[in-house]
Amino acid sequence: MQPSLFRDTPSVWRVGELARALRETVETLYDELIVEGELSNFRQHRQSGHCYFTLQDDQGQLQCVMWARKAQRLFFQPEDGHQVRVQGHLTFYEPRGTLQLIVETMTLAGAGARQQALEALKRRLAAEGLFDPARKRPLPRFPRRIGVITSDSGAALRDILSILQRRFPIVEVLLCPVHVQGWQAAPAIARAIRLLNQLPEDQRPDVLIVGRGGGSIEDLWAFNEEVVARAIFASHIPVISAVGHETDESIADLVADCRAATPSMAAEIVVPDRDELQAELVRTVKVMQQYLRQSLQRRRQQVSTLLHHYGLRRIPDRLDRLRADTLHLKKRLHHGIHQSLDQHRQRLLLLESRLAAFDPQRPLKQGYVRVHHNGRLATRAHQLQPGDEVVLEFYDGRHTAHITP
Repeated sequence: MQPSLFRDTPSVWRVGELARALRETVETLYDELIVEGELSNFRQHRQSGHCYFTLQDDQGQLQCVMWARKAQRLFFQPEDGHQVRVQGHLTFYEPRGTLQLIVETMTLAGAGARQQALEALKRRLAAEGLFDPARKRPLPRFPRRIGVITSDSGAALRDILSILQRRFPIVEVLLCPVHVQGWQAAPAIARAIRLLNQLPEDQRPDVLIVGRGGGSIEDLWAFNEEVVARAIFASHIPVISAVGHETDESIADLVADCRAATPSMAAEIVVPDRDELQAELVRTVKVMQQYLRQSLQRRRQQVSTLLHHYGLRRIPDRLDRLRADTLHLKKRLHHGIHQSLDQHRQRLLLLESRLAAFDPQRPLKQGYVRVHHNGRLATRAHQLQPGDEVVLEFYDGRHTAHITP
């Protein structure tokens, strides 16, 4: 069908008719475009989140709009002067009588422009010492509290929590949820790092995990932003960067005190394994027992040598004293062995009791109930609304219930 502008035209147009005909014509002829130009007058509406800007070159300019849901996918912060390439479709905005390009995607234009900008940032930060290995701090061996900065709806968080629960369930996890992609992600990540650093000492994490799961280079771009790099550098808390897959490397990885290939690997690195700790304790007890047995055997040999010495056989009173000393030493050694073993048993029992205290089923045995909504654990009242269907998890089973006003 031909655009309405090419139909038999009336001798006199009404404004609305002509505007509608222009819109139909433009949208039919230019329904898929790729346009390159310089950004100008870029602004984002505070409430709606829609972005309005002009694309221009030395020969002309074009008004553009990018709806909020599309703008959220941008991997960089658009600024006036950026040379960009956009994809979208042209329309004629009837109320104002203007041509408008509806933008679907936007990327930095020019061959390798994004990579060139990244390499330039790397060189500048390296010159300032942000990547210096000498400033990187060791991770605590037994962290009491771990701060996790990532999306609260991604697989990365589920993997981290699952591994921490398996390896070292007594550790406390403090989640600071953030957006991890889009041009608003980098400032949010930086704010979260600063926020956790500003907590009181008794609430502050001993180490931070900052990252997300895999994705495209655009998805991971927030971790290449300077604001994130400087927040990691300024952190008083050691930071583990865990971005994407093993083959991905971000600026956050270079600045962080430790780089984990994946979020799961970060969870493996940050805490010890309780089974390995228990095995190490058993090995230590065995080594001490062996050492004490060898020490006692040497003492026995020394006593035996003294007892058979020719000079001692002529001094019965000295021999009696030596025998008495030997018996006393033997008792002390036996007492020391039993005391050492008792101390290690007590430590082992204490560790086992602490682990048992974090048994996830323990609160249920005591009469508490877990509330699940839409497959997720509800820990706050504001997460539930009247009419919501929830699942109540008891120690011996589950029941369904509904929230009433």
